[in-house]
Amino acid sequence: MTRFTRLLILTLLGFILVASCKAPLENTMLTVDATRCVGCGECEEVCPYNAIEIIDGDAVIDPGLCHQCNRCVEVCPEGAIY
Repeated sequence: MTRFTRLLILTLLGFILVASCKAPLENTMLTVDATRCVGCGECEEVCPYNAIEIIDGDAVIDPGLCHQCNRCVEVCPEGAIY
């Protein structure tokens, strides 16, 4: 294998890895139903991107930080996040 071929393969692998990384979605956001949210904070604790904050007893999701991993949806005991 030539040096050029190795470089080409490594470059292509780099592009594949970058393309596979999830980033925040611009047009879609998870929704918190304020009538169901009890402000327990479980969603805030499980969010790996620190995109959720409990404000005045309700979960608030920052769309700029949310990566749509759905961990908050899975952990919410009231089913308030969808």
